[in-house]
Amino acid sequence: MKLEPGDMLLALARDLSETRTTLTSDLADLAGRLEAVESAEYGDAIAGLRKILGDLVVAVQELQEEEEEVAQEGPGTAPNWVELDKEECQELWDWLLTWCAKVLLPVYAADVWRPCWFRHTQLKIQLTWLCAYWHWAYEKTAPPTRAAEWHSRWWPAVMKVMKDELKECGYISESLRDPVHVIQQEGDDALSYDDFADHGLLAYVAADVARRPDPEKPSK
Repeated sequence: MKLEPGDMLLALARDLSETRTTLTSDLADLAGRLEAVESAEYGDAIAGLRKILGDLVVAVQELQEEEEEVAQEGPGTAPNWVELDKEECQELWDWLLTWCAKVLLPVYAADVWRPCWFRHTQLKIQLTWLCAYWHWAYEKTAPPTRAAEWHSRWWPAVMKVMKDELKECGYISESLRDPVHVIQQEGDDALSYDDFADHGLLAYVAADVARRPDPEKPSK
């Protein structure tokens, strides 16, 4: 049977139309399945990931807040003694005196300590930043290099300042006939050579606090 060219073209066009219809239907079915998978499976997964991410953000924020709270306990840095109100001055003295009495004197400075140390302004300033550096060096998360630097660099530097500041203070002796600040050897005011402070400390601190301005009242 001989087919005419026109009949062949019609048959080919019909086959192509049927094939296109089938492909279109199959693609539509595949797209529907993908949409269903995305909305059902991946949608739940994405929602779960978003929840986990949200929880992580909250946890990081809480950790940052905790670190800020820890950093704000006490002066935390080396404050400027010139710019303090009464409350700040008392807080700073309490912070420095506690550290000097419990850490610096008994552990490091017994050989160079003098009870009149607080009367030496430059030494007081040096001890303030040394105290701040020590607390920073011994934070729970601090690397050991901080403590190593404190012991090998900063404490030796301040110890030299302490020796220079206090070399003219102490007991009256053949080599120190007229001390700048005398260490009393007899009577109620007698002190040991390595006492933390002489008996004028509390009055000295009270006078320093009293001369400071009052704290600023918060504006309404």
